[in-house]
Amino acid sequence: MKRTPVALACAVIAAVLASSAAAFAAATPTPSPYPYPVPSASPRPTSPATIAPTTVPAAPPKSVMQPTPAPTTLSLAQAEQIALALSPQLALARATVEQQQAGIGIARSGELPSIAGSAATRRGQTQITTSNGQGGTTSQPFLTTQNSASVSLSQLILDGGRVNAEVQAARYSTDAAKLTLLRDVQTVLLTVAQQYYAALQARHQLQASKQSLSVAQVQEKLVEAQYRAGVASKADVLTAQLPVAQAELAVASAQNGEAENVAALLTTLGLEANRPVALQDDTSVSASNLDANAVLSSALVERTDLSAAKASVTSAQASVRAAKLQWFPAIAGTATSGTATTGQSSSNYAANWSLGATLAFPIYTGGLIKSEVDQASALEAQAQANYNSARLNVYLNVQQAYLGLLTAASSLNAAKAALDQARVVVNVTNAQYKSGVTTLPLLLNAQSQLTTAQSNYVQALYAYKIAQQNLLYSEGTLGPS
Repeated sequence: MKRTPVALACAVIAAVLASSAAAFAAATPTPSPYPYPVPSASPRPTSPATIAPTTVPAAPPKSVMQPTPAPTTLSLAQAEQIALALSPQLALARATVEQQQAGIGIARSGELPSIAGSAATRRGQTQITTSNGQGGTTSQPFLTTQNSASVSLSQLILDGGRVNAEVQAARYSTDAAKLTLLRDVQTVLLTVAQQYYAALQARHQLQASKQSLSVAQVQEKLVEAQYRAGVASKADVLTAQLPVAQAELAVASAQNGEAENVAALLTTLGLEANRPVALQDDTSVSASNLDANAVLSSALVERTDLSAAKASVTSAQASVRAAKLQWFPAIAGTATSGTATTGQSSSNYAANWSLGATLAFPIYTGGLIKSEVDQASALEAQAQANYNSARLNVYLNVQQAYLGLLTAASSLNAAKAALDQARVVVNVTNAQYKSGVTTLPLLLNAQSQLTTAQSNYVQALYAYKIAQQNLLYSEGTLGPS
């Protein structure tokens, strides 16, 4: 039997939460060096599915919630697992779901029987006046003790469906909260991927900056040697020192880039920002055979924020019905059974009971019910507007993410071509230099261009990977790696 995307994602999230602590401590393989692979002609990666609207990822056990020692390396999949278990944003969303679920019970209490028990004891003194038989009266105190206990039952019989409408409104509000939680899961996963790739990009940028500095320092030493030999001027020396200073500044700026992005990533995961972790490099690239219409059609079905907006509309409509049904008469049945002492003795009990029914209907409420109906109607209009806006945003997000991925793919191909060319130039220039038919400055210049091409390729590579994540997010199919 084929599993639906929502059911598949539900199983994925459940497994992720159960194994987050173990995955966090697992070792990861050594990152692959240059050269980076080019995009292959493989089909579009299988999109991770969403979770069923009525199924919410369970909160992790307390043992998982406790901070654990950081591993030596951290992969993207491990980071996602930890985020699903520890993210404060998801903990807040889960609490919102629990709050909405409690609202269902509150609403249902109106249609269920209400049973109350009571007990009382009272002792008092009264003055009793009696005739003395001689035309006069006498007064004497009379002490009484009364004990009583009773149980009462009340059951709503008819209210025109008002309580049922309130229950339906609460249920749809809960569904909206669950769907919002699922979108929050995807938002956290997207943020984790963006910060993870940004940290890797900063790492490679630092490597490129160090290579540029090395080339600039060699060129500076070459010009200084020429100056001492009298074949270069002082201006040439000063000109050669400028690239060195610029490269040193670039290295200094890039040194903290990875650390800053890792700190932001750890905060998103729900961990302390100063934890010592080393991110596992990820330079794999898979091509995407895209169809904009197919992505859009999938997004209109899979986007849980759109489904949440629709559930909010339905909840608001039920609230309007409940507000209007306050004008409907309500009939309730009551029953009471109890016992109480009689007379002066506290040991003589007599049973008592009663049955009855009440009819209540509003005659004049000072405009309260009308105002509540108007308020509920306004909230319905607001929910409908939010749904329309969410639907338009789906179209916009898909279009932007689709075009962004196309642009990122073109940039990656161009960067790969430039990198291949720079490598060829370095190899040729190096061979010429060994043969004595070219100069060292030309070789250094070729090496500098290769470093720039490597840096540009790294930027294009991670921009492409982030663009892929953005498209899956806009489609509503982003899930754990």
